[in-house]
Amino acid sequence: MKKLAKAISPVLALFIVAPVYAGVQAPSEQTKSAETFDAGQAWQEFEDQFRLFYAYAQRSDIDVEAQLARSKALAVQAPDRDIFRKILHQTALTFSDPHFIVGPFDETDYSIIPTGSDIATRYAGGRFHVADVRAGSAADKAGIRPGWQIVSADGIAMSAAAIRPYGKLLPEPTDRQRNYGAMLAVSGLRNQPRTLVFEVDGKNRTINLPASYDLGKSISAGPLLETHRNGDIGIIRINNALGNNDLIPAFDRAVASLSDTRAMIIDLRNTPSGGNTEVARSIIGHFVTDTRSYQIHEIPSLEREFTVPRRFIEQVKPRNPQYQGPLVVLGGRWTGSMGEGLVIGLDAAAGAHTIASDMADLLGALSNITLAKSGARMDLGTETLFHVNGTPREDYIADMKLESADRDADGNDPAMRSALEYLGRELDRS
Repeated sequence: MKKLAKAISPVLALFIVAPVYAGVQAPSEQTKSAETFDAGQAWQEFEDQFRLFYAYAQRSDIDVEAQLARSKALAVQAPDRDIFRKILHQTALTFSDPHFIVGPFDETDYSIIPTGSDIATRYAGGRFHVADVRAGSAADKAGIRPGWQIVSADGIAMSAAAIRPYGKLLPEPTDRQRNYGAMLAVSGLRNQPRTLVFEVDGKNRTINLPASYDLGKSISAGPLLETHRNGDIGIIRINNALGNNDLIPAFDRAVASLSDTRAMIIDLRNTPSGGNTEVARSIIGHFVTDTRSYQIHEIPSLEREFTVPRRFIEQVKPRNPQYQGPLVVLGGRWTGSMGEGLVIGLDAAAGAHTIASDMADLLGALSNITLAKSGARMDLGTETLFHVNGTPREDYIADMKLESADRDADGNDPAMRSALEYLGRELDRS
């Protein structure tokens, strides 16, 4: 573990979303020219780190060995670090895991999802459709709705746009890879506006959208959370701040301000960028009265290296102020990493009723590794994560499963509507 320890602390890095690390400042020209670039050695370094530390290296949905062979054939011919880094970046994308990326990034890379996305896609029967639209985003304000067929992205037909992010690395993409590529395509290149064409009621509709990261910037400049009331029901919506320790006292105050309500909704649908476990434990603590288990961890690299597996349960202790009323937790496609951990954690430890569509499926607890021979930075999940009942986090299904959580075909809020209806029934029975 010495190599990893120099670059990361897996337990401290729990749940933090991929773009936080891999996109940090690019290596200087002086660093790049300090030694002669050897693509063969650089590839071997990448592959060794991948095989040892990536917790999801054994996959049933793709042929990992075939993909590594295709990538290696191109990577070892790379004439410089920039081209080599691009091949590694595209290789990571083939795993359809937003936690697995290679940076630093440039203007030819796609926006990182889910943080840099506002449209979720669904691929079936050779066609691409909108699966959900991020509430409050430019796409939402433009009237884009679930169910619309996506015809093209930035002038490229979706059949081609969906495989373009992979370069030459993926001659026969799976349906999952096509859909992941489509998500990248409609999110656009980093910090660049987009033009999308949809088919709606048999007619094409062209919509121009700003860079998808614009929403994230405005959210970062706003409040960490928002509180609302709907009769006797308190609502706390977290604004992509699960990695900000200032959220701990802010959430304390929010719970205190809603202490006179009879039930509560925790809205985690706007948490794409993950966070940290200190914030997670502080939130769960308000809803438990004794020490409770909320998540299981495994570290596959230890078993691979030493043949000794490590599996442990993370627990949470009570925190004041306590809240005893019925609790509902909302999740969706912009519930990422730490947010996903909170959904399953509040279910496991606090008995919350969960309402969610598919979530972002950021695999595992994130760590970051610097690849010295290429100057690339690799983010990847080094721990597998499970609900306390043994269900992998990415396979978790909410108590109430929704097709879309942020917007329905009419532009309404299906998750909040379902939560209010559920709690209304619960309060009527009490």
